[in-house]
Parts: sequence; C-alpha cells; structure tokens
Amino acid sequence: MSAQSELNAIFEKLAKDYGKLNAKQQEFAIKEVGRVRGDIADLLADYSTKDGTIKRQRLSRLLRELDEVETLMRNYGTTALDSIIYESATFASSGINAGMVSTVGVGAVASAQLERLNKDVFEYVIKRYGDDGLVLSDRIWRLSGDMRDELSKVLRADIIRGESVSAMIANVRKVHDNETWKIRRLVVTEGNTAYRTATSYNAKRSDIVKGLLIHRGKANVANHQCTILSKEDRYGLGAGVFKPNDTEIYSPHPNCTSFLTYVLDGEVLR
Repeated sequence: MSAQSELNAIFEKLAKDYGKLNAKQQEFAIKEVGRVRGDIADLLADYSTKDGTIKRQRLSRLLRELDEVETLMRNYGTTALDSIIYESATFASSGINAGMVSTVGVGAVASAQLERLNKDVFEYVIKRYGDDGLVLSDRIWRLSGDMRDELSKVLRADIIRGESVSAMIANVRKVHDNETWKIRRLVVTEGNTAYRTATSYNAKRSDIVKGLLIHRGKANVANHQCTILSKEDRYGLGAGVFKPNDTEIYSPHPNCTSFLTYVLDGEVLR
C-alpha cells in the first residue's frame, strides 16, 4: 500500500473518531448550558410564597432578574464552546501528525509547534465571521437571548395562571429541552470548523502536502456547499482538491460534517 493510501485510511478513521468525539461534545455543551436550570430554580424559590406559587405583583421584578440568568447562560455556553474548539483542534493536529509520522516518517509540523498552531486555530474559529455576519460570541448571545425569551413567556404564563413553582421548574426544563437542537447545531458547526481548520493549518506548515481533498458531509445533500466543493476542480488537481489557504473549505456551511484529507506531493516524497 502506498503512503498516500495509508494516510487516506488514517484520515478517514480519524474523521470517524472525531464524529464520536463531537457527539460527546454536544452532550457536554447541553449539560453545561443546562446548569442554568438550577439557578432558575433557586430564583423561583426566592420569589415563592408559602403555598408554592408566585404572586402576580412580583412578576415584573422576576422577569427583570432573568437578565442575570441570560448572562449565566452566555458564560456557560462560552466556556463550553471554547473548550470544545480547542479540544477539536488538538484532536485533529495530534492525529494528523501521528498519521504523517507513521506513513511518511515526518509530522506535518514539529511537536514544539503544535500548541502554537492549535492556539492559532482557536483564535481563527472564535473570530471568524460566518455567512450570518456573526462571530462565535454573537451566536452564543443569540442562543442565550432566544432561551431567555422563551423562559420569560413560560414563566409569565405560569405565574398568571397561578401554577406552582414545581410546575414552573418542569416547564423550564421543557424550554431547555426544546432549545437543545440549537446547542447541537452550534457545537457541530464550530467543532467541525476547528477540526477542518486545524487540518488545513497543519498542511500549510508541511513541505509534502500538495493539496487538501474535501469529502462531503454525512447529509450528502446536492446543494450543500461541501458537496458542491467536492465536485469542483479549481486547480486541475482533481475534483475537490484545494489549497490550505482556501478558507471556504474550513466551514462550507452551518452544521457541516465534511472533512479533509491530504494529497501528498509525490515529487517531494521521491
């Protein structure tokens, strides 16, 4: 088996393993943001009367205090996404370099450079502007704002109806459960962006990587940008082959699970 074929197999397994890691990252982020339920439960307990309800007269003040809850959601979300992005970059870099060493005898970068490279990936991902014109912190603000709005609606209705605090807490959980798809989408988007960006940044620093081949995501949808890119022959190197500086392969579209493999320079290897 050629070095190229061996490396392809390693990259494909690495991508599958990252898919499993990203699934765990999604659960981690959901759990972290879900910590706010405990803060809300404490807040409702502070406002409840002896019969376990909250008087309508206290509604406006309670809703104002949800501003603090929204801040907590942003903080929990930011901390979770930061760790996920760095973990994704590190996972890609370590796996790629181990694969390069085992197939061609040299890593994409020196081990001493890996930490700096992963930090560069982290900075790129958190500061990049998506098609929505937002950076990561903006997306987290939007997510926490959406959840805060839904919580306000639920608690306002529950208090007006005279529901018990225990019923309110159950409904708060429902709001969180209904919003988890947004957390999953954010983790899939940002985690995979970090994974692909790290793949590209490692390639930039290698003398033997000729290009990067993009493999479309699991959804396999014809009009998804990753599918379109996988069919494009931009440089005459074959369909789906791009250069490490082509940033459109870093994040083809939201919720994208595409991955990249290396096309080795045969002349340099010889």
